[in-house]
Formats: sequence, structure tokens, C-alpha cells
Amino acid sequence: MHKILLKEASEEQVKSFLMKSFDEIKLKDYEMYEELEMDLYKEIYGCHFNKWMLEKALNCLVNENGTKGGHWALETTTQVAANNNITFGEKYNEYDWCYVMNMMYSDYYSVFGNETNMYVKMSKAFLEDKDAPEGKAFRYYVSMK
Repeated sequence: MHKILLKEASEEQVKSFLMKSFDEIKLKDYEMYEELEMDLYKEIYGCHFNKWMLEKALNCLVNENGTKGGHWALETTTQVAANNNITFGEKYNEYDWCYVMNMMYSDYYSVFGNETNMYVKMSKAFLEDKDAPEGKAFRYYVSMK
């Protein structure tokens, strides 16, 4: 029956219904809410970060040097990519790049310290892994949550 109802509903009605439903699910079963929210996110954006999801992911980082959160801002990592002739496309975008640069810093600070060039090389290798699926950075983040 829901398929018939959805076919006849306006876009505004569907959005309103979904907003109310998500709010109710969030109160009743937060784990289910997060799973549905992630499914909806992937349906809209695929397996790539956007600005909102990047901020959420960076806030989860616990860094080797004792700090929390991202080390570099999006603007910084985007400029670093440009300086190193790294272009964004279907395999990864600027948000994926920013997440990986910060994830590498978070996990490997004890190895690379402040050697930005090493984080660039590691991030590029991670994202351009030939046998990895599209959206490797986002898939990694989801699997590590």
C-alpha cells in the first residue's frame, strides 16, 4: 500500500512525512535512526563526503598527538592538493581528500610528525588504490564508526 500512497503524494507531502517519521524513529530507536539516516545520505550523495558529513567525521578523530578533531581545514587540504597537482573527480572529491589527509594525520602523527608531504603521498596512495571501490574514504569512515 505504501507504494501506491507514495506515487500519489506530492514531493512536499513525502518530505514532511519523512521528517516526522525520522524524528519519531530518533526518539524510539536511535540506532535504527542512524542507520536510516546513513542509508538516506548514501542514496543522495553516494559513498562520498559532503561538507556536513566531513565535519561530522572530523569531529570523531582522536589524534595520536593527543588532540581531537581535524588538523587541517578543507581550504588548506584543497590548496595542498592543488599545489601537488591532485585533481578531484569521480573517484574522490575535495571532502574525501580532506577526510583522508586528516585521518592520516590522526593515525600516523607518531610516524610522520609534521611532514605534510608524507600525508599527501599517503592520502593520494590511499585514495587512488587501484583495487579499491569508488568512495573508499567514506566506506572506510563508515566501517570504522
